[in-house]
Amino acid sequence: MSDAPARPTLRLLFCPLPSPGQAAGLSDSAAGRLSPDDLAHIQRFTAPGAAAARGLARALLVLACRPPLEALPAALRKTPAGAPFFPHSPPALSFSYSQDAAVCALGFGSPGLRLGVDLESLASPPPAGRAFMPAERIRHPGEALRRWTVKEALLKAWGAGLAFDPARIHAGRCGQRRGRQTAPISGAPPLLWQSLPLPGHWCGLALSHPLPLRVSCLTPADVWRALRKLGD
Repeated sequence: MSDAPARPTLRLLFCPLPSPGQAAGLSDSAAGRLSPDDLAHIQRFTAPGAAAARGLARALLVLACRPPLEALPAALRKTPAGAPFFPHSPPALSFSYSQDAAVCALGFGSPGLRLGVDLESLASPPPAGRAFMPAERIRHPGEALRRWTVKEALLKAWGAGLAFDPARIHAGRCGQRRGRQTAPISGAPPLLWQSLPLPGHWCGLALSHPLPLRVSCLTPADVWRALRKLGD
């Protein structure tokens, strides 16, 4: 295994959910690169869509690590809030899923990086109005979804999840694509955030310090071919 690159990098991989036949092929191709604990986690999701989303996210993680890492740094573990992390390893990571796609964000070369990502399909109903501050004044469903991804990404990066009221977080002005948010949680640092338009989705990204961002929008066939190539 090689070390993380000297130049810090943030990679974000997006892919629509595979068909049932493609999902089986992706699971088989990724299985040999996952730990028994990771495989057991995926197998706990019995609904086809949920199982396919988790399997796809793990496949994206395998691809995000190569290069510079020849393999996953270690088996994933979970924080008390349910956030995945690599123990004793530098890459920071975050996953998110919609009913249509999965995304994986992986940050290299920045020890202590806080990272959160959230994905919402444009076909999803907007969140309830109680999720927003009165000052946010949201009138369009697409804008509500965009700001919701910002709130969720920030809460993930702060390690709070939805146990914290999202209405206490201001997600910027109407149409704003990036910003900086101070933490309403004691002891948590301020975070940078941005909104990324991905195919059929809004994606919110939050991190503790800026990194060069590389976004890859893949198809299930792209992921399958890349995994097969790793095995050659």
